[in-house]
Amino acid sequence: MITRLQAQADVWAAELQALGFSSRRLPLLELRPVQGETQQRAIKNHILDFDLYQKVIFVSQNAVEYGMAWLDDYWPQLPIGIDYFAVGATTAKKLASYGIAVTDLAVSEQGGMTSEDLLRAPQLQAVNGDKILIFRGMGGRGHLAEALRERGAWVEYCELYERLIPADASADLQQLVADVGANHSAILALHSGESLQNLLTLAAEANALTQLQTLPVLVPSARIAQAASAAGFHTVITAENATDHAMSAALLNYCGVPDGAKPLP
Repeated sequence: MITRLQAQADVWAAELQALGFSSRRLPLLELRPVQGETQQRAIKNHILDFDLYQKVIFVSQNAVEYGMAWLDDYWPQLPIGIDYFAVGATTAKKLASYGIAVTDLAVSEQGGMTSEDLLRAPQLQAVNGDKILIFRGMGGRGHLAEALRERGAWVEYCELYERLIPADASADLQQLVADVGANHSAILALHSGESLQNLLTLAAEANALTQLQTLPVLVPSARIAQAASAAGFHTVITAENATDHAMSAALLNYCGVPDGAKPLP
């Protein structure tokens, strides 16, 4: 059961099919550009002052897409002297598609790609007095900014989009619940903490949490695994990170290789 954004779900669904798994879509997250005049004015001010920052962090590929759309409007050529950072290889790859190379990205020795991993980057240790801009969605985690402020940096957010529960998600979840009894091999893949929270919200509304807790959930980090366990899920499968390859590898490790499946490259 793939719960991520549709465009990103399509790519992983194709990989899962090649590995011998069947998949079904249950989008639990929808993104929308910020709508309010005050919010848009705040973005514009950050973009106009973009050359005043020493370091810029993109927390996700979605942050890259929304952020670069704004930057392209005001900076035909990006200012020099800025160090760019990415939370995860997928985010770094998205930046590379815009011609931006990252100074460092969040990949731990164990393969994790989280804010905690990025905070270990050598170029983010001595940041006293630096101005740092973080591109993200509204209401994201505050840990990254808080840690950098403790190191003496001046940190600001450029919040570009809102996270919403898709309009069809409730009906889709109710259909899933109806089908779960006949499908004991179902696994819920949750690529983010927001997806987990939205699932819990919808499940509570449908009085279906107890039934869903019997399904294994596949998550991309220890932090989200802890949250899923705390929410009462009986079986939590933890991948090294949220990349398609890592999520597939964790799935194969848990399920075994289906008959006729192709190995991961």
